[in-house]
Amino acid sequence: MLKLCNDFIIACSKSWWKFLLLVAGQIVTMGIMMGWINREFPAVSDGNVPFDMQNNLTVEQIFTQLESYTDRAFDLYAIFQAVDYVFPVVAGLVLATVCAFGLRNTSTGLYAIADKRNLFLLILIPAVFDWSENLNLLCVIIAWPEQIELAARMAVLSKQGKLASMNIGFAITGLLLITGLIGWLRKKFSS
Repeated sequence: MLKLCNDFIIACSKSWWKFLLLVAGQIVTMGIMMGWINREFPAVSDGNVPFDMQNNLTVEQIFTQLESYTDRAFDLYAIFQAVDYVFPVVAGLVLATVCAFGLRNTSTGLYAIADKRNLFLLILIPAVFDWSENLNLLCVIIAWPEQIELAARMAVLSKQGKLASMNIGFAITGLLLITGLIGWLRKKFSS
């Protein structure tokens, strides 16, 4: 299964139209979450945005904000969360595809190692943290008004893991994109 996913990333990195489909998926899912849900949500949750959009969220804030959620806020959050299971995977695949492109055009030796060991999948680690955050927040919301503090703590820890791994992934992707474009341009203009 890992090899299949890694091969999918590599295939997308070799095809502009496959890459554009991933980007389109990222734009659509981001648009749903950041667009109409984020616009409507504060009006039905005492000015708050969904938990997932609050990078400095604390356990206490989760329970305080839930007190102000209306039925419409719970409905919107359910839609937000459903989309948020797809978005991190699509976004991660976009970054992993860029990494595969960049590494292939930077170092064929390192690229071969990354391919053989399925290392492009590491860029998807933030998605795993995001899913953990989502599942724990779902537990908190389902149990509400009972306060499941362990799930809230796990959601906050997962969010921190997601943010840290995203920053590492962004840095790696940016570096490989720059070096890969330089290598690709050299190949293009030297032939």
